[in-house]
Amino acid sequence: MTRRLPLLLGVGLLAMGLGGCASMMETTAGLIGRTPAPPTVDGLDYTAIRDLGALEGSCESLRQAHETERYVPRRTLEELWLPACRRRIEEARRFNQEMARLVERAYQAEQAHQRALAEQRAEERRVREAMEAARRDAEERQEANAEEENQARLRERLADAHILQVLDDLPDQPLAFSLGQPSERSMKNFLACLEVGYPNQGYQVERDGGDLTVTALQADMLRGDVDIRAHFVNVWDTWMLESLSVAEMTADTPRDRFMLAQNLMAGPCYGIDELLRRPAADDDGQSG
Repeated sequence: MTRRLPLLLGVGLLAMGLGGCASMMETTAGLIGRTPAPPTVDGLDYTAIRDLGALEGSCESLRQAHETERYVPRRTLEELWLPACRRRIEEARRFNQEMARLVERAYQAEQAHQRALAEQRAEERRVREAMEAARRDAEERQEANAEEENQARLRERLADAHILQVLDDLPDQPLAFSLGQPSERSMKNFLACLEVGYPNQGYQVERDGGDLTVTALQADMLRGDVDIRAHFVNVWDTWMLESLSVAEMTADTPRDRFMLAQNLMAGPCYGIDELLRRPAADDDGQSG
């Protein structure tokens, strides 16, 4: 060995003279079994290896040797550092892949959970809406049945009204509030509605040809027991209401008669059988 050293040094000096200092260093390092650290491992530079999370141990040693341009023993590089760094890179890749898989699975599970919650809320909302619709339908049916029952009772009470017997021999012609303007309600139905709404103690009837005056005695109203008097004239196949009185209040014009009749009918009949209509004209021919 002692004899070979001068020979090697001589060869090194000769190489320096032929190729320069750098070339001499590489040649000399190669001759003595040392080599520079590679700039990449498995296609990754050291920044990428750091981002992967594998820049530790042998990978860190390789980075330091590369950045300081330090030559390392070839055997250490090829048998220790490079294999260990490659294993570390592979482990980091597998770890990152597993983490990505777990994150994706957790994300999909969360998405499925949110979808299930949304479906559950939608189903609960559908059930609530169905229950509310069923409740409204039941209430509407109940109200409709109650309305039908009320109308049936009203028709029975109207049919049993005593005034119908009192005026049995008179023709049941349409009621009118002005000349030539018959309403859809008949005179007898009008009086029967008043009897149903305001029960009385009997009737006083005055007849003189085509004139008819009917007084409901002591009709039960909120203001007390009062007389309700209606004066009709039989004209053009109608019973025209010429005046309507409640106690001391008297309505003489078509408009006043109509408004008073409407107020009296609001409780017992108006709005139920919808027969009471506004008169077409008043005494002066104006629309009512």
